[in-house]
Amino acid sequence: MQLSNGAIKVKSSTAAALATKAEEHQNEGVDLETFDLSAFVAPSPSAVAVRGAGKEIRIPEVEKFLSESAELFALGEKYEVDIVERGHKALYELLASIYSLSLRIEQNPHRDKILDAIRIELKDTREITLKAGTPAIATMVRYVVRTDKPTISRYTKVLTVAQQEHLSPTDLPAYIARRGGVGQIQEVESVALAKKSGDKTSKERTALIREYFELVGATSKMDFEFGGNVNFHGEEKDGKVESSSFCVFVACHVSGEQYKIISANDLGRSFEDGLVKYLGKAMPSDLNVLEHGLRNFKKRIASDSSQPESIRRDMKEQLAQPLKYKVVEVIEAEATLKDDDA
Repeated sequence: MQLSNGAIKVKSSTAAALATKAEEHQNEGVDLETFDLSAFVAPSPSAVAVRGAGKEIRIPEVEKFLSESAELFALGEKYEVDIVERGHKALYELLASIYSLSLRIEQNPHRDKILDAIRIELKDTREITLKAGTPAIATMVRYVVRTDKPTISRYTKVLTVAQQEHLSPTDLPAYIARRGGVGQIQEVESVALAKKSGDKTSKERTALIREYFELVGATSKMDFEFGGNVNFHGEEKDGKVESSSFCVFVACHVSGEQYKIISANDLGRSFEDGLVKYLGKAMPSDLNVLEHGLRNFKKRIASDSSQPESIRRDMKEQLAQPLKYKVVEVIEAEATLKDDDA
């Protein structure tokens, strides 16, 4: 089960909320008192490579379905050219027209009266209410697209980005096509905004995952001695060598359970953080859930009589400290847009 930190309560549909909306309820049902992080780093049986497997045997019935699939693929390509591409071209030209009209309204000395008249017409003929002061682009998109609010949101975002980049209406169709279409522009802009607010969370998440792996190493019953050289790949900063927690061994598989070590590597802190994030990529993004998983592991260490007393005592002291990360309230972020919020 994948977990995320969900959608944070906001007054309007911010990019950060939109970027997480699809995952907003996936933390529900998690028992924080028993949540186990080890399940996210141990591969499932289906993920273990089977060495020496034979070649796939072709079956006539399978070949038949593959042939029919290829025929459908050819039809799909024709549809893309005949219908989809032409439809996209028409849509981009429509957006360029809306964009052009919006810019001309913004530059007109009677701008406010024009927008007031458009809002009154929408209210009188369609019972659609827009707030006074709604920008020209948002007003005109709402005027043209009167029923589909998700579409209104996408089109408004694209045209707003174009305005911010001082794009001319004639260049808009090619600009949208070059950036991968309307949906791609909205997604890229949303992710970029979410990233600005998510960098701090990413560092804190990496620190929690690193602490978990460090504890796994400190309490592991599997150990061996290595008499070779350890290659350092880190950097020196301000005359000091980067600190690191792990040694990465690269080994070649010989047969069965036998491996031969190629090299031992100290990656340094920066490269090591990248490895930690990769190994823990399936772990939850919600810092509160992740912290609970780490604390549950510390509880098991503290109650494990086979562990050194010093480690058990240290775990008990850490468990006596309050949780650092609070629960993120998971709610629906602007699932229904009101007319006066368009």
